[in-house]
Amino acid sequence: MSQDIIGRSGELAALREVVDRAPGVLPNLVLHGDPGVGKTVLLRACVEYGRQRGMRILGGSGYESEAQLAFAGLHQLFAPVMGYLDRVEPFHRSVLRRVMGMEDGPAPDRLAISVATLAVIAAVAEDGPVLIAVEDAHWVDVPTREVMMFLLLRLEPYDIRAVFARRPLTAGERVTPGIRMLEVEPLDEPAAGDLLDLLHPGLPDPVRRRALRDAAGNPLALAELPGTFGTEAATRLEMLPDGAPVRTRLESGYAGRVLALSTRLRTALLLTALDGDRVEHRATDARPTALSPLDVREVERVGLITRDSTPSGLRFRHPLVRSAIIGTAAPDELRAAHAALAEQYRKDPERRVWHLAAATVEPSEEVAAEIEQAARALALRGGTGLAVTAWQRAAELSPAPGEAARRLQQAAELASEAGQLGLAQKLLDQARGHLDDPGRSVHGLTTRARILLLRDGDLMAARRLLARALPVGQETGAPSERTVLARIVAASYAQDPAEWAEVGQVIAARDGRWGEQIGLLHGVLSDVPRTGQGLAPRLRAAFDGLPENAAPGQVAELCRAATWLDLLHDYRGQVRDLITRESGAGAVTYAASGYWFAAHDHFLAGDWDAADEAATAGLDLCVRHDLQLLAHDLRCTLGWLAAGRGDTESVREFSATVEQWAAPRGSVLHLTLSARNLTLAALAEGDYETAYAQCVRVSPAGELAPHAAYAPWLVLDLVDAALRTGRTREAAAHVAAADHAGLAGLTGRLRLQLYAARALTLPDDEAVPLFRQALALPRVEQWPFDHARVRLALGELHRRRLRPGDARPELRRAAEIFGRMGATAWRRRAEQELRASGVAVEVDSVPGSASATAPAGLTAQQLEVARLAASGLSNKEIGERLYLSPRTVGAHLYRVFPKLGITSRSALRDALGTLEGAPPHV
Repeated sequence: MSQDIIGRSGELAALREVVDRAPGVLPNLVLHGDPGVGKTVLLRACVEYGRQRGMRILGGSGYESEAQLAFAGLHQLFAPVMGYLDRVEPFHRSVLRRVMGMEDGPAPDRLAISVATLAVIAAVAEDGPVLIAVEDAHWVDVPTREVMMFLLLRLEPYDIRAVFARRPLTAGERVTPGIRMLEVEPLDEPAAGDLLDLLHPGLPDPVRRRALRDAAGNPLALAELPGTFGTEAATRLEMLPDGAPVRTRLESGYAGRVLALSTRLRTALLLTALDGDRVEHRATDARPTALSPLDVREVERVGLITRDSTPSGLRFRHPLVRSAIIGTAAPDELRAAHAALAEQYRKDPERRVWHLAAATVEPSEEVAAEIEQAARALALRGGTGLAVTAWQRAAELSPAPGEAARRLQQAAELASEAGQLGLAQKLLDQARGHLDDPGRSVHGLTTRARILLLRDGDLMAARRLLARALPVGQETGAPSERTVLARIVAASYAQDPAEWAEVGQVIAARDGRWGEQIGLLHGVLSDVPRTGQGLAPRLRAAFDGLPENAAPGQVAELCRAATWLDLLHDYRGQVRDLITRESGAGAVTYAASGYWFAAHDHFLAGDWDAADEAATAGLDLCVRHDLQLLAHDLRCTLGWLAAGRGDTESVREFSATVEQWAAPRGSVLHLTLSARNLTLAALAEGDYETAYAQCVRVSPAGELAPHAAYAPWLVLDLVDAALRTGRTREAAAHVAAADHAGLAGLTGRLRLQLYAARALTLPDDEAVPLFRQALALPRVEQWPFDHARVRLALGELHRRRLRPGDARPELRRAAEIFGRMGATAWRRRAEQELRASGVAVEVDSVPGSASATAPAGLTAQQLEVARLAASGLSNKEIGERLYLSPRTVGAHLYRVFPKLGITSRSALRDALGTLEGAPPHV
């Protein structure tokens, strides 16, 4: 790598480490910094260093004109290696050919594109090392950027490295872990002086001082600014204020050079600037952007273009040259240039539409319709955010006010899905100005309700708007399924029986006019115990009937139904697609829902680290887009995880945050999920009174309250807490209510829980067969936490019946499952039971676990009694936990005190904390 780049030894060393794959160094690096600071020079030095080592160079450059063309960057990446598509699996080959417009077929999802891209680049790397180098990465289209991000995080196993250059990070940008960022800063004063002297030797001292002052360490400014002194461009610079940034000074200098060219040359350069950064100069090229050899020499002479390794061998000297060319053009010149490019791209609709939109001034339904068609295609390809801009422009060019309003409302709907809630509200306000009666716009009312729901959680206002859009017993135009679905979702958060009754009337009044999804979602969310029978086959049929290009909202609502029917594990591919396809420039709100679905599924599957990762990523996305409703969904999931792990303090913090927000808004669903979390935390602690109190917040003992969303999944918790607090009658009544509701026929997980709850209420000799029947149910292992709880309950029962030989296998299995998931408190409880059954258990170093050693002379059970007494529990509470009588607990403590050299309970904590004992023994 070149050593003569003044002042950049640190940056060059970092680049060499990446190219050489130095040990412990990430195989990726992103250079970022101000325009002209030297990112391009460093990137080219890196490329040259890679070539010297026999590397194949892939990548290219981002162009502002292609920033809104989905996967334009992917075309550049694959252009030199198209032959390698034949080396990968047919599926991967088909995915990439479809996304690059080389093959017909449905648009593939973002994950499939990312995996296929990695497969091809890996195939290239099999023939030798690969360096991916991308300049102006900030102008690469968003879908390609997301694919690139996928690649950057997965380079380690392959002989691939990647270096990107981009503009400075903004304050709100989040740096993805696993991506190394390196800021290229201005040169220090000595290095700046050395560079200036090298580029412009012999400058008079006043000119040199002025150049150093104005350039402020920016290498491009040091190269360019002295050349403007005494020229026409210098006049433009003199008119700038002293504090003008370097970027402004450079752009102004370039503008002066542009204005010195002939009109014909300026027109050719303008077309090139609007179409990218590829300067064409082939003599036989008849395109308006082509330059003759004489033209090239003239433009090169004034310092606007430079030679490099692009196909034409030329490019603009700096991105600021492009902005200077565009900035010096008159509005009519800009429109004419866009019109010429739109004509040039007649066979490339997506590229054509942006130029057509920029070229059109007068309203034109023909142009508006063409832009609308492109917008629909963009949204289906995961470009919801880009589609919003297209819909806006289509509305601006609509001659009819009604069509303008419709397109603005469609733009607002997509903006709300993309998490651009402020823009969505603004677009709806604009649409109102085109309507004779804005209050009767069903589409607008639904989108406004969605904004209120997502941004503020304002259930009352959202429900009022939706009731106006879809009233009972009246026809108001043709409300869409979207309006009905929005009302169902709002009702699911409110859990108001009166609201559900009204929604039911609306659906019944229009029986047969709604799709299968409406009835399915209503049945699942309204009252599962009463309406859930037979819904699982219908859900599967609905998923099977989804088209390849199904709207993300349609997929998300089916995943919501699958969540409540414990079937989400069968649709992990759809959940993954929601996240990968709709993040970034897609429908962000559905991506956030996808994170919630993924976290829920991971929790049930026992992969709690993955659940934590998904919920945290989703929460970060929600916070960035101000999606308060979905953020609190994810906080409930994080609280659930904390409860399972026994982190009671975190559970209480999450619940306090959720309840403080949800209570004044009437979001009963969030309050229910908070109660679920507090119940589980209390059970893990052995605080059964609190657990019982939290359960009956959701549904009273002995009944399943109508429309109480989570009540069926709290039956086991309520029965367990009731029995341990002496409420045997309430426990039996609750099991009877669950049996009457037919919960065992709803989902496999509910069947497992209900069998266990019923067994807890039966005499011991009847309970054991029912526990075994529960554990013999098909596929119980797919719900490891529930599975382990049932085994723990059976092991506890055997120990109470003085059958330690039967208890130990169940308790060992329960402890192993809990430990694998990270359910620390529950694992300790299973180990405690094992010790009480006569097994010496060595506890590992999981945070929060009991010590692996005990003070000498204490039995395993004496140690457990001592620890519980030290925590402040009474003899009765200790007995409830260990299934011992208070008298037996007292007897254990009587023997513990002299062994520890103490005389009272108050000294237990200190004694246990300071002694180093031997392993427990029996």
